[in-house]
Amino acid sequence: MAKDQSGGGFTGKRTKSFRELDAKRGKSKYHSRQDDPEQQKIERSPTYERYKRAADALFSGGTLPEGLEKTFDPDGKRKIQAQEMMKLREAPDRKMWAVAVLQFLEKFPELPEDPYFLDSLLDHPRERVVDKALTKLESLQAEGRIKSKPQSLKQRLTSIELTSMDPEMQARAKVLKAQLF
Repeated sequence: MAKDQSGGGFTGKRTKSFRELDAKRGKSKYHSRQDDPEQQKIERSPTYERYKRAADALFSGGTLPEGLEKTFDPDGKRKIQAQEMMKLREAPDRKMWAVAVLQFLEKFPELPEDPYFLDSLLDHPRERVVDKALTKLESLQAEGRIKSKPQSLKQRLTSIELTSMDPEMQARAKVLKAQLF
């Protein structure tokens, strides 16, 4: 018996390409989770959205749901810190903002893990504040926890690199800028 020339072997059926077989198994480089309707359905559900917001709030310093707030922030320190950060954003001028930042750092010596807030601190006139913010940004970058970067971060790191009196701080800013951008 001779083999059929239509590519289907003895049965006469068309043989599938490796690409088609991989796509069927979900291993194709042309197939992703976004193409999976089951996964999309789960990610669009309201329950999943609430879960994502709660997880983001837990790790980014946002407001926590009531049940989690009692567990993770029983004394309300996190909420007070968020309110104080909002007051800093509302400072009327740069001089008052610089003083308010120093007062904030006295109350909360541990800086929050907010890249936007840390970016604003890089513009502070005192080098110890800039150093503290730069150190926190470096640790966040090392842990891979900087998801979104402020637009001004690259310019502020360049400014530190060019204008700082401390050569070590200049080098750290240069390295961090190279890692982030």
